[in-house]
Amino acid sequence: FLFALPAAMLPPASVRARLVLCAAASASTGRQLTTDVYTSFDWREHWYPMAWARDLPTDAPTRLTLFDTDYAVVMRSGGRAPLAMRDACPHRLAALSEGRMTQQGWLQCAYHGWAFDADGECKAVPQLPEAVGLGSLCATAVSAVVSQGILWLRPTPTRAGASAATLPDVPRVPEMDDPAFHWSPVVRDLPIDYSLLVENILDPDHGLFAHQLPGFDLYTATRASPQAVRVSPGPPLQIESRVAAKPKLVETSSASGFSPVRTAVGAAADDTPALTGTSTFFPPSLIVTCRRDASGATSFLTCFFLSPTGVGRTRFLSAGVGKIPFAPPRWLTHLLLNRFLDQDTYLLATQQPNVLRAELQAAASFGHAPASVSPRSPAVSVPTSAPAVADGTAAPHAEAAGDLTTHSGEAPGHSSAPVPLRRSLYKYRSPTERLLLEVGRFLDATVPRMPQRYTDARPFLATCPPRDIVLDRFAQHTSVCPDSLRLVGRLRAVQTAAWAAALFLTVRRLASPTLFPPFSLPPPSGAALGAATPTVAAAAVLLCRSLAAVATWLAVLVASWAPPLLVAALGWGARYVSREFRFAFSEADRDAALAKVPGVFRDSRLGQPRPA
Repeated sequence: FLFALPAAMLPPASVRARLVLCAAASASTGRQLTTDVYTSFDWREHWYPMAWARDLPTDAPTRLTLFDTDYAVVMRSGGRAPLAMRDACPHRLAALSEGRMTQQGWLQCAYHGWAFDADGECKAVPQLPEAVGLGSLCATAVSAVVSQGILWLRPTPTRAGASAATLPDVPRVPEMDDPAFHWSPVVRDLPIDYSLLVENILDPDHGLFAHQLPGFDLYTATRASPQAVRVSPGPPLQIESRVAAKPKLVETSSASGFSPVRTAVGAAADDTPALTGTSTFFPPSLIVTCRRDASGATSFLTCFFLSPTGVGRTRFLSAGVGKIPFAPPRWLTHLLLNRFLDQDTYLLATQQPNVLRAELQAAASFGHAPASVSPRSPAVSVPTSAPAVADGTAAPHAEAAGDLTTHSGEAPGHSSAPVPLRRSLYKYRSPTERLLLEVGRFLDATVPRMPQRYTDARPFLATCPPRDIVLDRFAQHTSVCPDSLRLVGRLRAVQTAAWAAALFLTVRRLASPTLFPPFSLPPPSGAALGAATPTVAAAAVLLCRSLAAVATWLAVLVASWAPPLLVAALGWGARYVSREFRFAFSEADRDAALAKVPGVFRDSRLGQPRPA
């Protein structure tokens, strides 16, 4: 601000120099503080959203995966806390999720009958009825809790009798506890790495083009409307962006002859109270985006709950939490959101091989991954120059890669040094990407220390699967959502019954002796026309009566065939809806979606091509 003051108001040069040095020191201290917070981040000490509680059976084990490790989870009845433990019986390492719950409330292995309580203690070995010496036969129990309808799991093994008060708080969204807010839960297992999905959700710039939704513009930034990024060490750790929730890239008037866009942008008109678009990342699992007024109140939030299932795989839970009279039907929410997710999931799948291969190369170079798993010929090289932002200057906190070295004495695969991947691999230019720069710092510092991250190089070297695999809604959503699975089953039953009924009605109609209703035209006699000599007027009357007779006959014909036609249409409708729960976003659907881009951002605004 000193440079904006008149010369007469400037303090002495020595004071200005001290102020500049203090500001630089403060920024350096802030960067060092966040770096320390990031490098001390421990993935095992946090809670992860594993499933919506309503989607899990009661008193029966279910296999859930986190960090490429399987867990057997049981939603217990009677108000008891969920049971969760590593999905491996200590006897012969068979899956405990294949077992059953006993009358005593123990999880019994289906292989040899060993039984374990919620703390993982072995309570019974059928072959040892004396129950002597079972103390060393414990399974690995972990903490699990249900909060705001979500089953959360903490992967650190729990000690027998440990108090829940000693555990960190489970992430919560205050509005989800408000009875005025309602939502419908969504789940999908995406074949996308956790790191890429976090960046995608926190990137509003892509919404205008990948989703063709002008509402994303309320969260974008420009030089005239900059994005403010704040990091709160916590606990809990928060990385938040704030920007004026008003149109910036989308045209909202037709002054140039371009049709105005009627979207959520209309809520940010000049005559409405000023709102602030906020995107808040609570690492590692919660992202909340919304528009808040000066008091911090909001009427709608989009909440994302992410769990890193494994390398290249993420469990995605979400809820649109709104101040509405009732929650929309869950099946309708799934229909809309699955198509929305399909619009950019394949784009992320094409990005993923390049980023993961570069990550593996960088991780091996910085001691996080053994050199033996590094790709021999990476598809993407990792540059070492600092990136730039929109104005061409060096990006914030973009230290040179060579300044980040591993700590001496650390074995490969156990380094705590950040891997300078994103800020050197990507080309940041948009003013909206200041948030992504900070999130990239977090990911670079923490992702290489994810549990089981580099135990297998194959996911890092995999190519992009075909579109029908990447966007397989049945495998990713329907099979893990009981509500959708039941709906698909009912739709199949409706389709089969409707088509069978339509066939029966058609056959019966064809077998009718009066297949077509009788038809006769009015007689063209003079008596029928009401005059002795036909005239032009009389001919017109006859024509009208004839057309009326034809219309009446067609109406009777359609009515006679209406039952089989309507029943068949019901079957086709059921088939169409059930199709939406399988692969349903082809290249033709993509092209149809992309054709809507000029309706959001006109091609002419990109500039004129340079002459050859």
